[in-house]
Amino acid sequence: MTEDLLVNLVATGIAFTLGVSVRSIRQRVRSVRRAGGSRRVQEQRHPRFTHGWLLEYYLSRDRLDDLYLLIEGRRRRFVPFLTKPSWTDHGFAEGALIVQSHPQRRSEAPVDQAVMSRRAAYLNVVREDGEPWNDLIAVVQKIRETPDGPRIEIALAEYFQFLSACGALEDETYAAVRSPKNATPIRDATLAGVDDAAEARRQAHGFGMQCAFVFEEDGRHRVLVQRRSHSVSIYGGALAVVPVFGCQSMDLSERTPVSIFHNFLREVYEELYGGTEVERRGNRVDPTWFYREPPIARLITAQEDGVLDFRIFGFGFDALNGEVDICGLAYVKDPEFARRELPVLRANWEIHEISVWDLFGDDLTEALFAGEFSPGSVYTLAETRRYLAGRADGE
Repeated sequence: MTEDLLVNLVATGIAFTLGVSVRSIRQRVRSVRRAGGSRRVQEQRHPRFTHGWLLEYYLSRDRLDDLYLLIEGRRRRFVPFLTKPSWTDHGFAEGALIVQSHPQRRSEAPVDQAVMSRRAAYLNVVREDGEPWNDLIAVVQKIRETPDGPRIEIALAEYFQFLSACGALEDETYAAVRSPKNATPIRDATLAGVDDAAEARRQAHGFGMQCAFVFEEDGRHRVLVQRRSHSVSIYGGALAVVPVFGCQSMDLSERTPVSIFHNFLREVYEELYGGTEVERRGNRVDPTWFYREPPIARLITAQEDGVLDFRIFGFGFDALNGEVDICGLAYVKDPEFARRELPVLRANWEIHEISVWDLFGDDLTEALFAGEFSPGSVYTLAETRRYLAGRADGE
């Protein structure tokens, strides 16, 4: 009996040890797989991953001229940013460029649960209270050419509609890069060239802005540059201008207009000054409540006094996922800006790190040509350089 008891104890011990070992091995395998999946996601979300494939795609269709061409001296680099000459004008007026209805139209684009499931690996789409973050955002429905210039027709869509519409294009492209034999039916039907893109057939092409924030320091033009957090919807880990944002209506409803300048102020408050997210205004009635916050009040006064030059340079479609980027400049001509504001700037969760670069420096040029920046930011910085260099030549 004693022998049987000993045998049972030993057997139980061995089974327990093996069970723990098996569970431990399984846990390690899952951990390795998760780490590998995370590295894979981070790798493919950097603009360098898709750059070559996108250029080859448009070259094979004789549409390379639909892409923005970065020029610096004798150097040239095609950027996967679909645009055309009429879409670049350093004097664009927001009110004329953007066409919207009141109340706002709503997109009918479907939500793709498979696309949403893939984004759950790196995007937080749930609020702190457990509710989904699915607010209304501005999307492009069509771009028309008129005798007075291009017109961008916008509507509102739920955030999940945007992620589904643009995310499907993004995922299809990643798959094609990893396996060139994969077909790209969504791209072929909606983003095969700039004219196809202008039709905005996905019906929820995100509408946002990339803005170069420029000021003077020690007699040189400086620009704020960020490295994007891996928690943002696209190009996590890449360099970009600051701020970068999707546009929303003023009170997040169909009742109010979409204002680019309002969205710029909101993002500066949130991204650069660590302000409370404006959408969480609590019991405040006025959606412009943050205009009275000191840093934003200073910017508004600067614009009214001509010290802040805020302008739109142009726009285009990001060739990876089809979202539309308005690109522009916020140039603060106050010589005291750097001394007064830099010590209090504080990035939010969308930014991994932020730094000050020489706008016309060699380091910035090399980063642009090395593919470190998102395509919209390349366009923005190149046009900012062109505008400010021309302005200096004219003075």
